[in-house]
Amino acid sequence: MFRGARALLLLVGVAILASPVLARASGGDDEADGEQSKSARKEQALKHFLRAQELYKLGRYREAIARLEAAVALDPQAPDLWYNLGVVHEKLGEADDAIVAYERYLKLLGPDADVEEVKRIRGFIERLRGAKTELKAREAKRMEHRFTPFSTTLLVSSGVSLAATGVFSYLAIHDDRAARNFTVGSGGTYAARQTLIDRSRAEAIFADVFGALTLVTGGVALTLYLSSEHPKSDDLPGAPPARAAWIGVSPLVGGGAVQLGMVF
Repeated sequence: MFRGARALLLLVGVAILASPVLARASGGDDEADGEQSKSARKEQALKHFLRAQELYKLGRYREAIARLEAAVALDPQAPDLWYNLGVVHEKLGEADDAIVAYERYLKLLGPDADVEEVKRIRGFIERLRGAKTELKAREAKRMEHRFTPFSTTLLVSSGVSLAATGVFSYLAIHDDRAARNFTVGSGGTYAARQTLIDRSRAEAIFADVFGALTLVTGGVALTLYLSSEHPKSDDLPGAPPARAAWIGVSPLVGGGAVQLGMVF
């Protein structure tokens, strides 16, 4: 896929052989120094390009990109450097960077560029733009199917359970402290103190139950969110499988029960 090494060598050779014509005596040295500096940059860019070519053949695309970017920094007007940079970015699926590189390549080719080459590169760009649109649509589709009624119900249930855990924990601590500070006689009867103790225990149980429920529903919801990508194939239309969930709280004398039901 890499190309342009011969062209770059030619550019280096031309730059080395070129010399200022009819230069003024006062500015001749400066112009010569500028040409030497330019040729040195092109030589260094060529070294980076050749190393990038080797890395590309080895499948080390990130390192190849780093070398090509170094070459472009030294010789930004070399079209083939931009073309090869676009190739490697496209290989990695980096559509935006590939499009930028290809467009810069077309710009450097100028108005006298080969018509077929321009057509080919524009085809690359259009294909990459189409791929970007398709990827965005596919990702949106996956996100849509991750938020099913089932997973949404679990998320809401987890939030409600967390809030209930906080409320019952606060009440249990409050009543336990009141029972410990309760003085039989001046503060009330022994039965009243026992009521505080029993209520604190019941509230602690509810806090534990809702805390466990928070962990279960939250864990299941997170698992479904990360793993659910219905439909599994874009070629298979259809809705996600029907799922349902329900939570019930049944108060009992001296306690209560929390029920969680799931239908897969």
